[in-house]
Amino acid sequence: MSESESARSEPGAEAESGAREVHAGGDPLAARLLAVQRVLRGLNVDPDLRMRLHLRFMAICTSLKMPSANRLKGAERLDRLMADAERARGGETREARNRKLNRRC
Repeated sequence: MSESESARSEPGAEAESGAREVHAGGDPLAARLLAVQRVLRGLNVDPDLRMRLHLRFMAICTSLKMPSANRLKGAERLDRLMADAERARGGETREARNRKLNRRC
């Protein structure tokens, strides 16, 4: 049995994974970072575009680790990155979906 197999079979491994999910849920910015990471991971686009988007994500994460980090500005940058990733994927952005919903009401 390899180390990864033993780690998967340990009862604490699932608990640690769940703890990360709970922690991200407690902080809206952390949850947003996780959501963007998952979108970027699932992108099936040109490798150069995917790399540029990933580098932007890494820059945002790095800037948020600084002591003088502006969380509001980081969240705005993250929203723009998510919109660009959704546009690259071919889906409509959250804002476009909200506009459609508002027109229906």
